[in-house]
Amino acid sequence: MVRALRCPNVKFLFCAPHTFHMGSDMAAMIRYSAPVLAHVHLADTLNHRASSGLRYIVNPPGSTVRVHQHLNIGEGEVDWDVFFKTLQEIGFDGIMTSCVFAWEDRAVESSRLMREKIKHYLNKFLSEKGKS
Repeated sequence: MVRALRCPNVKFLFCAPHTFHMGSDMAAMIRYSAPVLAHVHLADTLNHRASSGLRYIVNPPGSTVRVHQHLNIGEGEVDWDVFFKTLQEIGFDGIMTSCVFAWEDRAVESSRLMREKIKHYLNKFLSEKGKS
């Protein structure tokens, strides 16, 4: 829908922890959205599992909502090598936002860890770009 609008002011946000809900081929989704991709959310997730000891009440009964939590990189099922490699391949130069909210009791530590993990992957794939 965003691509069909062909409006320079309307862009796409790819939310990595929601990949499980959109399908399994993250690289294809990122490549498809490349012309309008301006922002990515970074957090890991475990499909259909709640974390942090929180209780989730979903209404109405029988809802098909998929419960998940936004975790630190490395604590879930997102393939971060594929994610960052594909962003490098498409020449992504947009906004990256850490969006972990699983660890309210250690938010500062989580933010520091996420910063280090993001730097690791950016350095890994930026250095690989120079080799190609």
